[in-house]
Amino acid sequence: MRITDLIPSRTSRRDVAVRTEPADPIRAFRQDIDRAFENFWRIMPSSFPVLSQSEFADTVRVDVSDSGKEVTVTAELPGLTEDDVSVSIVDGDLTIRGEKRTDRKSEDDGLIVRERAYGAFERTLPLPEGVDSNAAKATFKNGLLTVVLPKTAEALANVKRIPVQAG
Repeated sequence: MRITDLIPSRTSRRDVAVRTEPADPIRAFRQDIDRAFENFWRIMPSSFPVLSQSEFADTVRVDVSDSGKEVTVTAELPGLTEDDVSVSIVDGDLTIRGEKRTDRKSEDDGLIVRERAYGAFERTLPLPEGVDSNAAKATFKNGLLTVVLPKTAEALANVKRIPVQAG
């Protein structure tokens, strides 16, 4: 954490709090164990390059926005194609899974430094109440996954605007 993270922002931008843990405690435990192993392999010396390439899972970043009529989740997945990615909704959680495979042709290809990350990833996001998961649509273009989840008619009807008055 940086000291600037403690200073309230004066811009109109608001970050959306996102829970990345799944609702299933067994899956959460498995992800904790996976993260522990990934962190262990990450500190291994560079003489073990195959073991330290699971960093891709930590690089997946998402934006979640709510337009009032729909919730949109956008994930950056550079180097992947739509065949490398799967999207599912289970128990109110949106899960994005995928794998970035290495393009290494041989073990002895003259590589001096490898900074590109490879490996499987999974990111689970809780969805707000009132989204119609049956009408969800996902598109993938130029390394950008966009999942659009329209809100149900009931959720749209329950929105109540409250006028704000001065003073």
